[in-house]
Order: sequence, then structure tokens, then C-alpha cells
Amino acid sequence: MQRWLRAAAFQYVLNSEDIAVGEDPMVLRWILGIVGIAVGVPAHAQLNGPVKNGEMTIIVTGVRPNEKKVEMSRWRVAETPHVMVFSQGNEKALRQTAHNLEKLHFLLSTLHGRVDTADETIKIAVTMIGDAGSFEQLRLTDLRWQYGPFPPAFSKTIYYDPREEGSVLATTEDGVNVIMQPSDGGPTPRNCEGDGNSPLNSFVGNFTQVSSVGAVPEPDLSDFLSKVRKNEISFCQSAESRLYAGFAQNYLMTYFPAAYPRWFMQGFGEMFATLIAKEGEVEYGHLPTGYFKVQDYYFKYPITHVLDGRYLTGKGRTWTPYHAWRLVHLLYFSDEWKPRLQAYLEALGRGDDLKSAATALGEPAALQRAVINYRGRKLEAERITFPAERAPEPVIYRLTRAEAGLIQGRLELGARIDLPVKESRDHKKALARRAAWLERLRANATRFPNLIEHQLLLAEGECRAGNSEPCLAAAERVIAQSPKATRALVWKGTALTQLAARAPTGERPQRLAEARKSIVRANRLDPESSLALLAYHGSFAGDKGQAPDIAVDGLFKVVRSAPAAPGPRVKLGKELIKRDLKVEAQKTLLPVAKGPFETPEQPVATKLLTVGNAMEPES
Repeated sequence: MQRWLRAAAFQYVLNSEDIAVGEDPMVLRWILGIVGIAVGVPAHAQLNGPVKNGEMTIIVTGVRPNEKKVEMSRWRVAETPHVMVFSQGNEKALRQTAHNLEKLHFLLSTLHGRVDTADETIKIAVTMIGDAGSFEQLRLTDLRWQYGPFPPAFSKTIYYDPREEGSVLATTEDGVNVIMQPSDGGPTPRNCEGDGNSPLNSFVGNFTQVSSVGAVPEPDLSDFLSKVRKNEISFCQSAESRLYAGFAQNYLMTYFPAAYPRWFMQGFGEMFATLIAKEGEVEYGHLPTGYFKVQDYYFKYPITHVLDGRYLTGKGRTWTPYHAWRLVHLLYFSDEWKPRLQAYLEALGRGDDLKSAATALGEPAALQRAVINYRGRKLEAERITFPAERAPEPVIYRLTRAEAGLIQGRLELGARIDLPVKESRDHKKALARRAAWLERLRANATRFPNLIEHQLLLAEGECRAGNSEPCLAAAERVIAQSPKATRALVWKGTALTQLAARAPTGERPQRLAEARKSIVRANRLDPESSLALLAYHGSFAGDKGQAPDIAVDGLFKVVRSAPAAPGPRVKLGKELIKRDLKVEAQKTLLPVAKGPFETPEQPVATKLLTVGNAMEPES
């Protein structure tokens, strides 16, 4: 299949006497392509820091006889060159999940011409969480990614957060029943895999148990029939399909970030949700499970409402993941429509509005007819074979109890710290959840004062919430035990920066210089730390005028390592505008300002784009 998206070239090399952000002593070079910045960073198992793609961090070692036995947990992590998967479920299933995701990464790289391309991005961290109930209890609020708007039957069992230290993805280990029309009889279980609690199973199980003792009673069919599900329209949506769909979306946002419409991102993900992975072979593009049931129940969707964005309101006709699959599948596989799709995406990548970009697709009525008639033998799928070594088996490591204690906290971090806008109904609830979450971190840190992992998570939570003094205290406790703990040094410097901003004007320069000492030390210990680079730039946020070039170079490196994260993009875009780099600023900001998802950074990016567009053209 020919390449249908173009990667952007974005090169940089830089150096400084103050902070290390590169290896070669050359000046900063900006070379951007049409789609955006298409270009990550190492440490241990994405618990204490991010891991660079292509690198393997897990090293299994034995415990020396004279060492204290380490308490192990039920949690394991499976690592491949491009993904890390955390689970406390079956080890065989964990191995298969990680291996299949690596195969999916290779498939996507093949289709988009990225095989053997240097990769500096951070590995995505995937966490598998039991059933739907366990997943929902975590209340993982999506602030930078949205699932839908889809009807209630398509309940959200996936969480995605494009963070500055690498994207985070979480989903259930069990599949979920999509119930479009409930039964007139017994209720349908929420989870469709591994529960074994259907009315028929219960009836047969009870009958077998009584028969085993010798008596063979007359079975009571009335009880069984009362539980039989009648007139129900439902199907099982596998957990794997949600995971693959989210992974594919992250791939596109990481390697080809652009101003995509949400329907395209959704359909792109669903197209790879049907992945069939075998040894040395993968297939994608098949019909999703329950496809015809969904189409018959919800009917067609007006193409005009898709192209002008009305589907995002959730009003009118019902929009589903399978409507998105059908539209994108047609545009992707059709020789007639694929060039139009590419022209449409390029128009959006230039900043065109939805109406102008839609002209590249031709008459909406023609596209509507094509979608309606796209069925039967016309629905293609594709199989790709490859050498098995292209998708190596994962390495699996069992986590200690201290490491496992970080999993939930770090997963919740993005959902707890960042709050909805104050005017929204959810703001007070989110504020209360954050307070309760921080109290739990404080309790754990008090209970286990010598566990560095707990102190580090507390320091990060306190600093991100703006609680400078508790953050500083937690960071100092870590440094007392481990003077070279880079994350602790970063949070110490961040806390000192926050405190300096509140100090009298005359004291600020000296206090900020003191804060930078900790940040620079962290950077010297780990030049690949995104946190240190962001903290260094943040230490100049209150200064009048521009941050120094070296701080901006650090921002650029963070954007390269986590292209999907909107926060660093907005910071970098603002600095580019200050330097009159209008074109570069626009391409940096467009994936946020006009991207597929609503984010807290989107209004700021939109405003910055307006400012940038009002600048005089560059000479």
C-alpha cells in the first residue's frame, strides 16, 4: 500500500553551558513539514520516568544471599521496543497483549513508511484493569481525549492521556456487552468475557450439581425461562478492540500530529481495532463484531453533519464508532477516495476551516451514496506478512510491592491534578476528588517514609497542584536518602520556583537562581529528562521578555519526545511567536488549536494562532 500521509522533518541539535539538551555543539534548526511536528526519553519502567522507544529497560537479576528479600506484587510489566503493558492478570494474556501491540506498531509503521526510521519518542504505557466496574471506580476523567459522543450502549472502557512524559492508555481486561436494546427477560451481564454467569450456564450448573449426588429431580424450567434474555439486541465488544483502537489513535497523534477531525481519528482507530495478529502475519480492516446489528439499529448518518462537526453535539441521528469505521474504511481503501482524503487532511493541516477543507472531498451527496453502497464484497481487509524478529517477544518482569504501589497513583495523576474550567458543573467534584487523592498520597507517604516511590509521587502531586511547601518537603525526604534522585531534584527546583514567584520582587532573581541549581543538577544527571527541561523553562515564566534560547531548545526537545502532548506545544508555540517565527508557530499550535479533541490548552492555542496570524509576514 502506498504511503498516504507524509511525515514532517523536524531537526534540531543544541548545547549550553547551563543545561544539557543535546549532544552536538550546533545551532537550533527548524525544518517543519506539512502535517506538523513528527518526531521521546528514558528511565525505569515508566514508573519513575519515561522510556525511549527502541530501548529496553527491564533487566532481570537475582537476589544476592545476604540481601533482604524484596516483597513482590501480583503486578507484572511486559516491555517490547515500543510499548510497556502493566497488568495483574494472567501472564500468558499479558505476553500476548504486549506482543500484539508491538505487531500493530510494526503494521502501522509499514503502512506509513516509518519502518527503520529513527524514533525519539517515548513508549506508550498501557495499564490493564479488570472488568468494567473496576475501571469505572477509578473515575479516570478524560481532559485531553474524548470517546464519542456515542450512545450510552457504547460505554467508555478506555482512558487515554497524551502526557508530556509519554502517552498513557488504560482499558479493561474483560470485554463489555454493548446492549442497544435491553432484554424483556433476564438482565445481561455487563462483562461478556470470563463471567460464565449466563442463565443457561447457571441452570445447567445447578442441575449438574444436584445430579452428581444420585438424585435426578425434575428441572424447574420456569425459573430458567424467566432469566432468558428475549428480544435483546447486543454483542460483545472485546477489550482488545478498545486497546487496539486507542493505540492506533496514539500512533497517529505521535508520529503524524495534525489538525485531524475527530471522526477521522475515531474511524482510523476502529479500522485497526479488528487486528488479527499471528506469527509473522497481521490482518486489519475486517468488519467489527456486531457491525450489521449497529447499522440496522442506528441507521445511516448524514455526511453533511460529519463534515461540519454537528456529530460532536450528540444531537440528532446517533453517531457510533462503527459509523466512523465505515466512513474511514471507504476513504482509506478506495482508490477513488483516498487521494481526496489526503487532500482534505492536507487542507486541515494548513489551517483551513472545515467547510473549505471539505471541498477536497467533492459533493457530500456523492460521498453519502458511496458510504451507503459500501458493503458486501466491497469491504476490503488487508494481510501483511513480516519476519518474526520485526516484532520481538516481550520481556516480562514482576513488580515489587513498592513499584506496584505507584501504578494506580501515576495513572490517576493526569485525571486528578488538571481540573475542568471553574464554570463547569464538574469542577467542584473534580476538586473534591483531587483533595481526597492527595490525602491518600500523604497517608501512604507517612505510613512508608522510607519508600522513595511514595515520596516522589507525593512530591509530584503536590507540586502539580500548586502546593509548594508540601512538595518541597517530600522532595527533600527523597534527596536525603538518594542525593542523585533526578525527579526529586526537579520537584525541589519546581517548588522553589513556585515559592520564588510569591516572594517580594527584589528577592525573586536570587531565589529563582537557587531553584535552577536543583533543576540543572537533575538535567546533568539525566539529560533526557522531560521534567527537568520543562522545569527549567518554567523557571523563566515570570520573567519579563523572552526565555533564553537554551530554555526554548529544551521545550523543543520535549515536543519531539511527546508530540501528542498539547501542553509543551502551547509553550513552544508562544515562544516561537515571540521570536517572530510565524510559520513554525502555526504548525506547532495547529494540532492543539484545531485538533480532534477538546483540551484545556485548546483555547490558549487558538488565541495564540490568532496572534501569530496577525503578525507581519516573515521576510
